[in-house]
Amino acid sequence: MASKRGQAGFFTIDGLFGLIVMSIMLSLAGWWMLNYGNQQDYRIAAEHQRTVADAFAKYLKDNYSVVLSNAGPTTPVQVTVDMMQNTKYLPAGFSSTNSFGQTIVGLARRLNANQLEAIVVTTGGQVIPELGIRTIAEHLGGPGGFISSLKPGVIQGVRGGWEVALSNYGINPGQGHTASALFLMDGELANDYLYRNAVPGHPEYNRMNTAIDMGGNDINNARAVTATSDITSKDGWFRSQNDTGWVNEKWGGGIYQADADWVRVLNDKGLLTGGKIRGGTLQADGRVTVGEYLDIESTAVEGQACPKIGIQSKNNLGAPLTCQCLTPSCQSGVWTAAGSGELGGWQIGINGNTGYSGTGSVTGSLFSGTIKCRSNVCGGFGYVFCGSSVSCAVANAGVLTHYNFYGYTVGVKDLPITSSIREW
Repeated sequence: MASKRGQAGFFTIDGLFGLIVMSIMLSLAGWWMLNYGNQQDYRIAAEHQRTVADAFAKYLKDNYSVVLSNAGPTTPVQVTVDMMQNTKYLPAGFSSTNSFGQTIVGLARRLNANQLEAIVVTTGGQVIPELGIRTIAEHLGGPGGFISSLKPGVIQGVRGGWEVALSNYGINPGQGHTASALFLMDGELANDYLYRNAVPGHPEYNRMNTAIDMGGNDINNARAVTATSDITSKDGWFRSQNDTGWVNEKWGGGIYQADADWVRVLNDKGLLTGGKIRGGTLQADGRVTVGEYLDIESTAVEGQACPKIGIQSKNNLGAPLTCQCLTPSCQSGVWTAAGSGELGGWQIGINGNTGYSGTGSVTGSLFSGTIKCRSNVCGGFGYVFCGSSVSCAVANAGVLTHYNFYGYTVGVKDLPITSSIREW
């Protein structure tokens, strides 16, 4: 059996080995935690810088002409985070420094009469290690850059992709700082973004290359809208707010409304359709030409009152009727058949008795219209003999051989008369 003294030495060696392994593991864990924290800081710094670069790019698009006119080849226009906050390109409360206390600014210099070159660069704060600035630039992608201790006078692009002398911008933040090159984004930005203002020599900056989906929002305060294809409204109206409407520029016609009552045809053009035109009243200030038939759907009864002198209708058999004067002043009229003679006031003789007054028309020896017997001629009865084959009193449904006219005015049609004298 081994002694306890020998066993104690054996356990001491095992314990020492365990402590060494544990120390290595703790060191690795600490290094990993430190590296993870640094990587998080680098990633956050890159996102912060990208946000400023995007805002600066939008600021330049909207203020391109002003910046271009104030920038020089080595005297750039400087735009701070505060300026971008005041103009709503960055939200209020957005920090002007990154997680290393470095201040971010935008610089734009004029390359030529129509072109800007712009960068976003950090100044002041902590000096970020070489690995850190390269990592931040990697997170920024192609536009990302850094100022290395190996070349402190230039901004180097990711993996040597580009290089810019800091002297061009009149600034030298020193090593351990990062930058973003907006001029490298210019070609892509010009294609993918729409500039709010005109850029001299670059009309394509104000041109869309795809459809705009407004997402249910409005387009307000537009001046002229010119299209080369259809304009479609799904559920709405095409509205004009003043005395205007639609116009065809090629032929000069159109439709508009200039008062509360009439929708008008522009330049007095004709309105042509192979279909129907329907309305309440059709009024023509000139001639009416009918190429086929004049189809009157209304019917009237000859001898009855009509609403307006001169209007046309037809009876139940389709014969035309005209509203003609009933009184000398033409304040009222009766429906009269075509060819029934001239309408007027008459002194009429029946069976030789001339004591009758009529308003209507005389055709040959027949009278149609309204008639009454003068009481001083007809006496108390005033019978009129008609004959068994003539319907004297239109108001009566039967065929009468005589009718009592005394005290009444009755309508007659084709009443045989022996004389007629026109009174008006």
